[in-house]
Amino acid sequence: MLNQKILGRLFILSVFWACFIPGALAQDPHIVALPKSTKPLHLYVQFESHPHREAVVSWATTLPGKKHVLYYDTKPRNGKTETYANQLKTIHSGAYTLQKDEKPMESYYHHAYLNNLKPSTRYYVTVESDGERLGEYSFITAPADDRAVTLFIGGDSRLGNDRVEENNARRRMNSVMRDLFEKNPRIIALAHTADYTNVAHWSQLFYWLKDHFEKTTTSDKRLLPIFPSRGNHDMDIGFEEMFWWPNRQNDFYYTANLNKNTSIVVLNTEISINGDQRAWLEKELENLRPKKRWLGAMYHRPAYPSVRAYEDGEGRRRAWVPLFEKYKLDLVSSGHDHSMKRTVPILEVKASANGIVYIGDGGLGVRPRDVDASRWYLKPPGIAKSVHNVHVVDYGAKQISIKAFGIEGEKLDDFVIPLNREARRKHYQALLDGAK
Repeated sequence: MLNQKILGRLFILSVFWACFIPGALAQDPHIVALPKSTKPLHLYVQFESHPHREAVVSWATTLPGKKHVLYYDTKPRNGKTETYANQLKTIHSGAYTLQKDEKPMESYYHHAYLNNLKPSTRYYVTVESDGERLGEYSFITAPADDRAVTLFIGGDSRLGNDRVEENNARRRMNSVMRDLFEKNPRIIALAHTADYTNVAHWSQLFYWLKDHFEKTTTSDKRLLPIFPSRGNHDMDIGFEEMFWWPNRQNDFYYTANLNKNTSIVVLNTEISINGDQRAWLEKELENLRPKKRWLGAMYHRPAYPSVRAYEDGEGRRRAWVPLFEKYKLDLVSSGHDHSMKRTVPILEVKASANGIVYIGDGGLGVRPRDVDASRWYLKPPGIAKSVHNVHVVDYGAKQISIKAFGIEGEKLDDFVIPLNREARRKHYQALLDGAK
């Protein structure tokens, strides 16, 4: 009798093991075997300090290949490689670092660094790996003169298991950007406030690049370049492999010069915010402020959070905000909190008509979090919403125009920052007074 009970239990256990345990131990279903080929995948463009004359054009393959070439010209050549005026054969290539279970997705990066480009110029490009080509695409360099320039600003495009879904929130937000990009050709790039994926592993970066290429590229095959910044979900080696730049001088902090009179300092909240980075920041702002009409900053973790505890921003408020105020920055943007915000103008940790406006806080695909709109800096005339969002920021001759758009393309916010400081003070004061 006892043996029959034991045998019965063993039978039930064996059925459980056969039916349930393999599913629990199964490979991540989003890790799929990629066809082995040198066919170029996921073309993208990276900007950094001098987007009027420098860019890195990148793609991936699933076989290493032996010969990789970038062809480029200022005239369309329809992918006919023999007709392009220029070609670059010095390509920085290597294997993406893989986790143990990612081996079926083995892939290789290829980065082509271009310099001596012409400003405000459309470049037509095609890439080739061992004879396999992608077709012709294009990008436009930033201006070097004083013409107006426009940016997308947004971040936190990371997803979980829904990263493979055709209609996930990231792809929908990318489609919103594409529609806006097609309507506003003055947009030069996406300034990404970080957290592209949950972790910077290739099985997630692959889908991020796929979504960016498929959903932000315009109908006439214009690519949307990226100004990258680094966040807490970007700390694995895959991030550095994806956003390679030759002879990078430091750990992802730099100044993006958008035109002759507009610059944004891009900072890294994931390393020491004091020490070398703060010293660099102060020297950079001291040098830039007298020369620039518009001066801003961009980084991941906010100084004035919309969701997380107010204390979470204390380090940035101590290390960086006094420098922002000393050098009178015009606009500061961040991510991390998964929401949309625009603060009241802030000076010395209180609302002030002489203060700085902070926007954010990351909504390019990640699930929005509940904001705390009761905080003094988010009360009217400030704004905070638990929504997906992207900001479109236009740096004009007399004002900065800031518009936020949601996942249906709806306008969420509309705000201006006058250039003239007295006009700005009066504008801000009127907004503060009207909210009382």
